[in-house]
Amino acid sequence: MDDKAFILEDKKIKSIIKCLSDAIGDDVKGCLRRENLNERKSNGKKFLKWDLINRNFILNFSAGNLTAEYAKRGAWNMVPLYDRDTGTIYTVMREERFKEIQRKHSIRKKAHYIDALVQSFNFDLNTEYQMSLFEEQNFSEEEIKHIVDDIIRGFAIGESTVKRYRTILFEEYNSELTAVRCCILDSSLQIVEEADWSKYIIHKESVVVDNVVDANESHTANIKLKDKAHKKAGRRKLVALKEKSKEQKV
Repeated sequence: MDDKAFILEDKKIKSIIKCLSDAIGDDVKGCLRRENLNERKSNGKKFLKWDLINRNFILNFSAGNLTAEYAKRGAWNMVPLYDRDTGTIYTVMREERFKEIQRKHSIRKKAHYIDALVQSFNFDLNTEYQMSLFEEQNFSEEEIKHIVDDIIRGFAIGESTVKRYRTILFEEYNSELTAVRCCILDSSLQIVEEADWSKYIIHKESVVVDNVVDANESHTANIKLKDKAHKKAGRRKLVALKEKSKEQKV
């Protein structure tokens, strides 16, 4: 398949990688540190990461031919990218999540947004394998159209303007981006073509110092707090005794 017309420039790829890397790494760490939250005990870290990825895309791709816009998918807010030069729409997902969606493709009752996008814009890439086993689409045209309309509405473009859909998949470990690849999927979510973007990842030392509280320090802090509490209680008792003494004299 000749899909060279849909390849992004290196400069744009590097910007996407930086947005992901910053959000997963120092952006999350910095946000948790400012709120004095323990990174390893945080309940909202995985959701905060996506808010920061969305924010980074919006800030970095607010103008130019590659743009980002918020889109609503149920209760979830996502930020797809749209390349006006090639008519290509991009979304970002974790590798682990994609494999789960891919595995359950044939048994899903409701369409995922990836199902809707490949069925709408990558339908011409159906392989012989896909045509023989999945001749009938799992999802209705009405459902697919509703999902696609919600995703592209923010770009103020018509469905006919979009020529291709690509999925950006990433892996992370210990708050660091480790791998990224950009894939073209057919209607059965099989990978038809992929480009390894991992070479664009810049590994660097975090500029946010980890805020780790040592067990002994925590114990000491508790002792100091108790001491302060006792002193405060003692002062209250002394004031109460003085007030009582005054009342007795009167």
